[in-house]
Amino acid sequence: MSEIKISAMVVGRNESKKLDKCFLSLVFCDEILYADLDSTDNSIAIARSYNCRIFEYKTFGPSCEYTQTDLIKQVKNDWVIMLDPDEELSHELIQQLTQCLPEINNHDTIGDVYVPWQFYFSNKKLKGTVWGHNKEKGILINRNRYEILPITHLGRRLLPGYTSLHLNATGKNVLHHYWMDDIPSFLKKHAKYLKDDGRDRYTMGQRISMAGVLYNVFYQFVLCYFIQKGYKDGWRGVFLSFFWTYYSTRSNISLYRIARAKTTSDAKN
Repeated sequence: MSEIKISAMVVGRNESKKLDKCFLSLVFCDEILYADLDSTDNSIAIARSYNCRIFEYKTFGPSCEYTQTDLIKQVKNDWVIMLDPDEELSHELIQQLTQCLPEINNHDTIGDVYVPWQFYFSNKKLKGTVWGHNKEKGILINRNRYEILPITHLGRRLLPGYTSLHLNATGKNVLHHYWMDDIPSFLKKHAKYLKDDGRDRYTMGQRISMAGVLYNVFYQFVLCYFIQKGYKDGWRGVFLSFFWTYYSTRSNISLYRIARAKTTSDAKN
């Protein structure tokens, strides 16, 4: 076990069915910070059973980055693991992280560590699509070399001058992501993300032309179903590929409209 202490952060809302696995995989950490987003289930009671430091939020943004921006200020240690409440570290991944952390800590340029990431849809492992094909996620960060912004999906990044370490997949060193239980919850969550996706992408400097919008209608389906091997997931792959095409198109249209409105406004001024 590494002598370097690690903090862990989890942000959740009404995720009591999955929190046990998540917290159990984090008991090796020096502390677990749990931010509860006004849950109505027994999430807080579960967090107490694991001696988490609990922070209750009555108001919060559409994604965890909005809360992580504040929560990261509360951790005691430089190295921090950030997990979603529906994620679980495998035993092999825990061993790998703790064993290599002293060496990582000695490299002044490493700011975060990416690990193999496996998605599950209705508890079935995804083999393809943009969510299930060769995925990795940066979960271990050095808070002094990293920043978290209140921007959905795009708000976590290294500070300039630092690099990422990517752990090679062995088949066992996995971050399990029990992603979506069913189609209704999947649609509801992504409808929430879509409200701010175009704006957040604009804030991060992304732009797209109308030609790009039209091109991506076709390309994103090809990407999800063929290039990222969504065909390996049967009907789930078909559904997710069509949904990804819809989601990315809506996001691109929103980005295009925001950029166009901004250009028009600047021209008038």
